[in-house]
Amino acid sequence: MKVMVRAVLFMLLSTPFLAAMEPISMGIAVGVATALTGLFTTFPRLYCKFQECCEDEWVKLNLTGLKMDLDNKLFGQHIAKQVVLKAVNGFFTNPNPKKPLALSLHGWTGTGKNLISKIIAENIYTKGLQSAYVHQFISTLHFPHPEYLSQYKEQLQKWIRGNVSMCDRSMFIFDEMDKMQAGLIDAIKPYLEYYDNIDGVVYRKAIFIFLRAKIEIKIESRR
Repeated sequence: MKVMVRAVLFMLLSTPFLAAMEPISMGIAVGVATALTGLFTTFPRLYCKFQECCEDEWVKLNLTGLKMDLDNKLFGQHIAKQVVLKAVNGFFTNPNPKKPLALSLHGWTGTGKNLISKIIAENIYTKGLQSAYVHQFISTLHFPHPEYLSQYKEQLQKWIRGNVSMCDRSMFIFDEMDKMQAGLIDAIKPYLEYYDNIDGVVYRKAIFIFLRAKIEIKIESRR
């Protein structure tokens, strides 16, 4: 919320904006900015009615919808449906999970692993995969060069830390795990363990989904 308020102030009070304004107009802009700051600070939920926030209005498990979508959209994966439903529901009904939810989905193209991750996202986040709190990574696209491994590790850890700091219910989807460099996988591991916090950031409510190519789909749940 503070970030949003600062953004409004910066936009209204930026030098190019002020330079094009007359004194009276500038005074009005300052007044509007001040009013908006007070409004959003006093009534943060009013802002969340119109803009995505890390609140129940935007981030909340729809268990009925999840079950229905798995039944109607995912075919030939009865065990997978049961495992996903149990894992996700158990994680969200626990007010104080000991570690993040980690789902590892294995299967060749067409077996449903990408569809499952999409269904999960759509039944947790109002905006589904388009949510600001859902982050997707494709190994060959985002981490293509082995020689940049150190930079990738640092950037990925900063990305995870920064986004979980903004929303503890953040979701991270890693596709093509079978093509990801081993060292990069090691950079993710600390966030999946039983830590109360890491450098002051709590990751226990975050969700990690790993997609890997394999002959048959297999779902592993860690929570």
